[in-house]
Formats: sequence, C-alpha cells, structure tokens
Amino acid sequence: MNNDFFFLSIFQGIAEFLPISSNGHLVILEKLFNIKSGGFETHVALHFGSLFALFIYFFKDIFLMIFSLLGKNSKHINNNKQYRDLSFTLIIASFPAMLVGFLIKKFFGITSESFKIIAIASIVFGILLILADTNPVKDRFINYKRGILIGICQCLAFIPGASRSGVCITAARFFGMSRIEATRFSFLMAIPTILGASTLVLFEASDVKSLFTVSQIIMMGITAGFGILTIQILLWFVNKFGFFHFGIYRILFGLFILCFL
Repeated sequence: MNNDFFFLSIFQGIAEFLPISSNGHLVILEKLFNIKSGGFETHVALHFGSLFALFIYFFKDIFLMIFSLLGKNSKHINNNKQYRDLSFTLIIASFPAMLVGFLIKKFFGITSESFKIIAIASIVFGILLILADTNPVKDRFINYKRGILIGICQCLAFIPGASRSGVCITAARFFGMSRIEATRFSFLMAIPTILGASTLVLFEASDVKSLFTVSQIIMMGITAGFGILTIQILLWFVNKFGFFHFGIYRILFGLFILCFL
C-alpha cells in the first residue's frame, strides 16, 4: 500500500463524518498535491471502512433496531417502540437518496466535478448550516415526518461540495432537532445509504475478489479506526461548540477555491 492510499484511508475516516464534503475536499486535494485516488477497488474499500466504523460505533443501536423490527419485546429494553419507529424512519428516509443516486448513475453518468460548483455549494451550505444551528430545539427526537423530510433533503448531497452529513444535519437542525440527535441521525442515515450504494457497486463489479486484497483490507481497517475516533470527537465537539465553526470553515474553503483555483 503506497503513501497515497494510506493518506486516503485516514482522510476518508475523518472527512466522511464531518459536515464539510469529503468528496469536494478530495477533488481539491488531488488537484493541489497530485494525489491519486485510485480506482474502483480503492473507493469501495474506503466506503466499506466508513461503514464498519458506523457499525462498530452504533452497534448497540443497530442491534436494538433489528431486535425491535423482529417484534421481539424484552423486559431489558424499555423503548422497543422508539427503536422500531427509528428503524422504519431510517428505511423510509433513505429511499429518496438511493433512488436519485441510482438514476444519476444509470442515466446521467456524472463523474467529473466543477471547482466552481464545489466552491459555491460549500459557501451556500456553510451559511445554511450556521443559520440552522441558531434554530431553537423544539423536539430533540426524530419522527416519521421529520425523517422523510430529511431524507428528501439528503438528495441535495449529490451536488458536488454539498456534503451528505452536512445536508442532513442542517435539515435536522432547521426542523428543531438537537445538535446531538441531528448528528446521530445523520450518522445512522449513512448506514443504509452507504450500504445501498456499495451493494449496487459490488453487483456491477466484474472481479469482486480484487476488493479483498491485503491492501484493501488494511485500508478498510485504517478508515474504520479513524472513523470511530472522528465520530466520538465530533459528537463531543458539537455538543459543546455547535456547528458554527464548520460553517465558517466551509465558507472560507469555498472562497479559497474561487480565489486561487
């Protein structure tokens, strides 16, 4: 595994979960430092690493959601209905983005990203994130209506530079969810989204064995490790400081692109 792949694993583990657009940053970093993002196998390995990080960090929540969907009631679990509702909300909320993503890949084949689009999206969504974070908390928990609306908003993440987590968190905060719950729901929504996209790619792969070489497995492990650490730090940070700093960073990042690239 060369240095570029090592860098990409660390970058994916950190940037994937921050509301700053990991793909947008990767495009810029490739331009500035001539970093090679690798081929199909590399991208799949990186996303599976992010998925493993989510599965490990939210193992208890995932287990309880599956438990509740199976109709198992336990005296040890006092909130079966809450986890069952959360499960259905995540499933329903994930459909719009997966459908839009499938149609884009199937019929439009968008592969290149414009620096100007990335810059404008970074600035606009940075401002929206700051505005959303000033919204008072109305109800910290998710419900079906909010989940569906956030799922529809998640489709905006296909705009280069928008950020999937950033869009979801912004929408959740606009709808009155607390910072922690908005962030957690964004992370949980990433599971079916990444899983669906990765599964689709695997079905289209001509040589699945090439995805499980030693290098790819190491990349998955590094990405997952940094991902778990990032999730923990981000939840602490937003609870203490909010999203203002991320919004300002996104605005500065967009201005940097417009001015220098």
